[in-house]
Amino acid sequence: MAAGEDRRLMTEEGAGEPFGLLAEQRLGRTGLEVKLDKGFAEGTYAVYVEFDDLAVKVGFAAAHRTARTYCDRLKDQLNRLPGYSLGEIEDASRTGDPHRQRDLESTFLSFTIDTADGRFHDSTIHDHFRLAMLRAGQAWDQDQARVQAHRRNGRQEKFRQELSQLLEGEGYGQLDAGVKERLLSEIPALAFPVRGIGR
Repeated sequence: MAAGEDRRLMTEEGAGEPFGLLAEQRLGRTGLEVKLDKGFAEGTYAVYVEFDDLAVKVGFAAAHRTARTYCDRLKDQLNRLPGYSLGEIEDASRTGDPHRQRDLESTFLSFTIDTADGRFHDSTIHDHFRLAMLRAGQAWDQDQARVQAHRRNGRQEKFRQELSQLLEGEGYGQLDAGVKERLLSEIPALAFPVRGIGR
């Protein structure tokens, strides 16, 4: 997954006072921004997945779904690493007001990470977090590739059916069955080529 600038603001392992933000990374293909922050309680970190820029481009609902999907992927990868317990995903946009279910200005999701020994380990968690983001990005790309392949195959099959009907018309009666079958095999593949993610 393409990523932008990565900024680290941290203390040495176990030394000094908390500085807060440990990692910040913009994920180019998703339009999300992910942050790892130092919590107020000893041994607690917080992950934020922000989708404000994406919401401007695709709307709140679509951006929210993208952020939730990425959050699930990231949590899954972090859960595979030893020494941490993860909190539930919290949605800042939920107001609890039945007349106003969403606060459209609260465009981020979050969850906590607690270390097993209840102490801060900034350098270690930073490295683990980067690894989890890398793996979550790979899982995201695989998901998107499957979605694109499914859509492409559906469009290709519809095009093939329409082409088959066209070739059965009077204007193509002179074509033998072998030529028609070759056209039905080759033309849809040319019309809907396999492309890379995001292209």
